[in-house]
Amino acid sequence: MMAWRSDLQAFCMLMFFLVSASSVASGKPAVLNVKDYGAVTDGQTDNSRAFSEAWKAACKQKGRTVINVPKGGKYYVRQASFEGPCKGSVVFMIRGDVYAPTDKASHKLPYWIKFRYVDNLIIAGDGNLYGGGRSAWPYKSQMQVVPHSLRLEFVNHARIDRIRSIDSKDKHISIYGCKDVRMNRIRTTAPHDSPNTDGLHIAMSKRIRVTDSKFDTGDDCVAVFSGSHDINITGCSCGPGHGFSIGSMGRSPNEDPITNINIRNCTISHTDNGFRIKTWAASSHPTLASGITVEDIRMDNVHNPIIIDQNYCPQGGCDDRVCRVTSSDKKPEAKGHMGDIKHGNSSELAMQQQETMPGSSA
Repeated sequence: MMAWRSDLQAFCMLMFFLVSASSVASGKPAVLNVKDYGAVTDGQTDNSRAFSEAWKAACKQKGRTVINVPKGGKYYVRQASFEGPCKGSVVFMIRGDVYAPTDKASHKLPYWIKFRYVDNLIIAGDGNLYGGGRSAWPYKSQMQVVPHSLRLEFVNHARIDRIRSIDSKDKHISIYGCKDVRMNRIRTTAPHDSPNTDGLHIAMSKRIRVTDSKFDTGDDCVAVFSGSHDINITGCSCGPGHGFSIGSMGRSPNEDPITNINIRNCTISHTDNGFRIKTWAASSHPTLASGITVEDIRMDNVHNPIIIDQNYCPQGGCDDRVCRVTSSDKKPEAKGHMGDIKHGNSSELAMQQQETMPGSSA
């Protein structure tokens, strides 16, 4: 009975995406099964080529095409890059469990699964992305490049729904140079002490909406970086982890501003921080974070509910002068609004200035 309900739910989910999207072309969408392109579920055979061939076939199609990763077994994928532009729109339906490599050579890959230069993309399903992070975390201090599990670059008008990322080697999901991306009911999971496992990493992107998602991980639940505009995070749960973060700011010259960031109706629990703005130590590079709204937030067991870290220097060796958040044309500037923040079992709810000690995690 449960299996029947699961299949019915998956069918309804697929039909919802195919019918409700406004860009659906007339006619019946093509459905491409990755198994028809050689994918197997033994957990050992590399399915990178099979996934890539299915993508290439879908990308050539006009209208809407569905790539189906069926439920059952383990799909081992060493590394996959799905690039556009495509002639039509693509739904990447992940219903099966996809596993990343765990050998030491794979720790230095720049990404695991990447979508690039694609418009009108949907990534959905009830499958899991197993990033193999436990094989890499002990060596993180020795590596400069560690793969993000799911990375979107220059992707526009996209939706990510119900995807779950587990034990990423580095960032769970990263978005760079993207516009108009909606994320709903995603979940990221990693131990509280897993290094640099941000749930969602956003940079140089605009009009990103995240709703009804859960981030329990070892680093920032959501981290927003330079060049990001109109970021809306609503109804999300954060913890364990390091809370919601803006920056770090002011490390490099000519950084693009961070504007119109809205975090509303969220729960933050069992985290080091609630909401944090990070500015690099003794920065002299002009930058701006403005239009920041944090409201209707419930915090429970949060060590630092609100932090403006004006001397961010996780590796040490920085000038020990504190960089003040100010409206000076030579210093970073932060403007925003915070309201209706409830807390329980937390330190005093106050906006604090903090200096990051050398050796502490980012």
